[in-house]
Amino acid sequence: MRRRVVFTLIGGGLVMAAFALTRSPARAQSVPEPCDFITGGGFVFKDDGARANFGAHGGCKNGDFWGHVNYVDHDPVPFAGSKSPYHVDSTQITGYLTVPGSPNARDICGVARTNAGETVNFRVRMEDNGEGPDDPKDRFGIRLSNGYLVTTRPLGGDDPGGGNVELHKRNPSNTGPNPAPDEATMCAGLGVPVPSPSPTIVPPD
Repeated sequence: MRRRVVFTLIGGGLVMAAFALTRSPARAQSVPEPCDFITGGGFVFKDDGARANFGAHGGCKNGDFWGHVNYVDHDPVPFAGSKSPYHVDSTQITGYLTVPGSPNARDICGVARTNAGETVNFRVRMEDNGEGPDDPKDRFGIRLSNGYLVTTRPLGGDDPGGGNVELHKRNPSNTGPNPAPDEATMCAGLGVPVPSPSPTIVPPD
């Protein structure tokens, strides 16, 4: 059993909690086969009402994972040590995953730099819920290995608009790694960015 300290932002403050983690097998998430890709951009409102913008895309291409994530939290976070917006910019995409029970959602995992001088792993969830006026709103969430978490939520909050997420059909170049890494390897053990507690996957020694 391993023990990891997790930092969670709640209401603009930083709460520290320690959780005991076991070496769990990967959940049912997997690389889509054949691979598709997802794109999106817009904004969400955090629990404290601050606005966070994102632009992201991910998928598979030419036998590897592909994409980019750019995220800006306009409410400075405590560990950033600055009054500037918190900026996360991906440098590598290491995974692209389906989501059990949500056929139009995908998780993008990778490595990013921040304007606080950090190198972090990230896991982003994007969900395409359609374009019609009666369809549910598209959704976005993000988790970082430093403990930063914005749970998956509707774009633009309760107001109209807020951006768009689109899940695209595959094309001939959409081939992923073969064999594909498991979820723990792709996402560096990061749990999904959802409100309910879920065990973090810890790779075996």
